[in-house]
Amino acid sequence: MKRSLTFLFVAFFCSACYAQNKIELNLLKGKVYQQKMSAAMAIKQNINGAEMLINMDVSGTTAFTVTDVKEGVYDIDVAYKSLAMKSDIPGGQSMSFDSEKKDEKDTLSTSLALMKDKPFHMKMNRQGKILAISDVSHLYANVFEKFPNLTPSARQKLQAQMEQSFGEKAFKNNMENMTAFYPQTAVGKGGKWKVTSTTASANMDIQLENNYTLDDVTTGQYIISGVSKITSPNAGKFLEMNGMSIKTDVLGNVNASMKVNRKTGWVEESASNMSLKGSISIQANDKLPDGMTIPMEISGKSTFSSN
Repeated sequence: MKRSLTFLFVAFFCSACYAQNKIELNLLKGKVYQQKMSAAMAIKQNINGAEMLINMDVSGTTAFTVTDVKEGVYDIDVAYKSLAMKSDIPGGQSMSFDSEKKDEKDTLSTSLALMKDKPFHMKMNRQGKILAISDVSHLYANVFEKFPNLTPSARQKLQAQMEQSFGEKAFKNNMENMTAFYPQTAVGKGGKWKVTSTTASANMDIQLENNYTLDDVTTGQYIISGVSKITSPNAGKFLEMNGMSIKTDVLGNVNASMKVNRKTGWVEESASNMSLKGSISIQANDKLPDGMTIPMEISGKSTFSSN
């Protein structure tokens, strides 16, 4: 009898160890899922022998309302609930903008406040891949109505700032950094998988080779860790950007940890650390007859939570 009980216990223990888990999104129509984000980044550049350090902080809360689910694709209305940015630039200057700040003389803070609760739309599959984004321009409509006296150049500059930080490309990059980690097949505890992604920004494109491990499975969560290698997808090639030919060569890594809800697949907690080194080279042109190469280092920390 004791042998039988021992055998059953071992069999149960082994089946728990090797159980396969289908980790994917399982969101419900009509439900609202929340995400709080906080990111801090330090950018160190060397321009003509002068070292420049820029510190940036971005935070905010976003609500995701599932409006429909068809064949594994979610229709989701996305609305910012709060937004804040802060930057410290060379010369001791500091700029801070917050959607919760009540000061109409602060154009950017007021603009962020006007962007709150203005839903735009996205389609996302169960693996966290964003398939489409629409109506993002709806975010900015009231901003320019609020400031009708803006000069064309000031309006263009403000819109460029908005789009760079909160536009379609920025949102897709930030969102997929959090969601595009799901494995294509079921994995057991200790299982590993790889996801490759490319992030495009206004200043550079980077490619991430992400390697994930399912470290543990608890009653309510998947505990996942990730190590990512950062490279330049177009290393060695000059690309047209802002009217100039620019080449970006970077190399770095990201270490991440996540706690994922087993029932919904939604990330409940996430933390990551990034370290990157490289350079930006500008080909000779009318403004820079000798061209320019700017060495740089970027480090950053970010956290996400659903509470």
